[in-house]
Amino acid sequence: MVQVFTSFTPKLVLIMYLVFKMWDFLPITVKEDLPEVHLQNIAFGGLILILVYLTYWLWICPMDRIRGIEDVGYRHLGSGRLKAEAVNRSRRLKKLGNPPPPFPNGWFVLLESRELNCGQVKQVDALGMNLAVFRGDSGEVFITDAYCPHLGANIGVGGRVRGDCIQCPFHDWKFSGQTGKCVEVPYSTSKIPEMAKLKTHICLERNNLVLMWHHADQEEPDWFPPILDDVEDGSWVYQGRNEYHVNCHIQDIPENGADAAHLNAVHGTSIMTGGEPTQEEEDATASIARHDWDIGWSLGKEAHTSHIKLNHTKTLFGKFNIFTLNVDALQIGPALVHLNFNSLLGKGVMLQYTVPLEHNVQKLVHVFYTQRTWIPPYAKVVLLGESILLERDIRVWNSKTYANNPLLMKEDKLILQHRRWYNQFYSENSRKQIGIRNYDW
Repeated sequence: MVQVFTSFTPKLVLIMYLVFKMWDFLPITVKEDLPEVHLQNIAFGGLILILVYLTYWLWICPMDRIRGIEDVGYRHLGSGRLKAEAVNRSRRLKKLGNPPPPFPNGWFVLLESRELNCGQVKQVDALGMNLAVFRGDSGEVFITDAYCPHLGANIGVGGRVRGDCIQCPFHDWKFSGQTGKCVEVPYSTSKIPEMAKLKTHICLERNNLVLMWHHADQEEPDWFPPILDDVEDGSWVYQGRNEYHVNCHIQDIPENGADAAHLNAVHGTSIMTGGEPTQEEEDATASIARHDWDIGWSLGKEAHTSHIKLNHTKTLFGKFNIFTLNVDALQIGPALVHLNFNSLLGKGVMLQYTVPLEHNVQKLVHVFYTQRTWIPPYAKVVLLGESILLERDIRVWNSKTYANNPLLMKEDKLILQHRRWYNQFYSENSRKQIGIRNYDW
C-alpha cells in the first residue's frame, strides 16, 4: 500500500515539504530579517496550493503512466544506482527458450496521432527496422525507411517536411511520401537515378492511432482494424494512457487472455499491495480484500480475431462486493486489442497495442476512452487499477522463458487453442527471423 501511495504522491506535496525543511535550516539571523509571517498562514496557503493541484490532476489532467523496462518486474533486485546493471545482467542471462519468430505479420501501432503534428517527422525503431514517420502538409501520414540512399543519412533525425515530401537533412534530397521516389536534388542538373528511392510502407490512421502493415513475405493487407466511431468523432473522452516496455516475446502478452488459471494466482491479491507484492503483503491482505475473475476465450467472427469475456469483482472480507467491471475484448491480429468496459457510469474502451521494438522487447500501451458520463477521478481509478494488475503480469513476462512445448492440464486447453489461432500470423519468411539476437543491452 505504501508503495502505491508514494508512487502517486503529487509533486507539489513534496515541494511543500522541502520548503518547510529549508525553513527549518535557515539561520535565525536570516529569519529575523524576513517580514513576520505566521506559520499557520504558510501552512494554509500551502494547503490551498495542494488542493488546487489535486483538483487539476484529478479532474483535468489525463493520466500518463510511463514505465521503462527496468521499472517493473525487478523489485527483487533491489534499488539504487546498481539496479540498472543488475537488470541488464538479468536480461542478458535469461533463457529465451524456443520462441516463435519475433515479428508476426499484421498491423502495428507506431505512434499515437497526437504525437505527430502536420509538418513533423519522427524516427521510430520497430519490427527490426529503422523508420521515418511524417505527416505531410495535407495531414496525411507517410512511413518510409529511415536511411537516405545517397549517403545514408537518417531522414527521421532532422529531416524536413516539404508538402507531402520529406527532405534529407544532409544534402536536401527530396522524396515523395507516396511513392518514395526522389523528386529533387537541388544542387544537380543531372537526371535523378531510378534507384534514388526510399522504401515506403503501407500505413493508415485509425482511432487516433498511426498503424503500419508489416508482412515478412511482402503480402498486401487482407484485413484492417475496425473503426470505433465514438473515438474517431470525439464523442468519447480521452481519459489517459499507460506505457510499458516488456522483456518477453510478443505472443506471451495476448496469450494471457486464454490463460484462465493465471488470474487468481497473479491478480487475486488486492491492488493496494501494488504491482509487485511480496508474499508477506499478499498473506496480510488475503482476508481483507480480493479480486475474483471469470474469463472465457473463443475464436472471433473473422479469422484474424478472437474474443475474450472477462468478469471482475472485488470483495471485502470475503462477502462484500464493492466493485464490478465487465470487459468484452476483441483481439485483432497479433498486436491489437479493444477492451470494451461496462460499468455503473457507462461504457468505455481501452485500446491495447503491442509493438516489438527489437527481439524480445515489446512496447505495450493502453489508451483509455469513455463516455462523457464517466467522471475523471473514477476513470483514473480504473486505469490505475488496470496498470497495477498489468504490472503483475509484466513481473512474470520479464523473467519467464518461452515454453514451446508446455506441460498443460486439461483446464489449460484454451492456451493450446490460442497458440493454434495465433500461428496464422507467421509465414515462411517470418521463420527466418528466429535466429536474430541482440544482447547489447
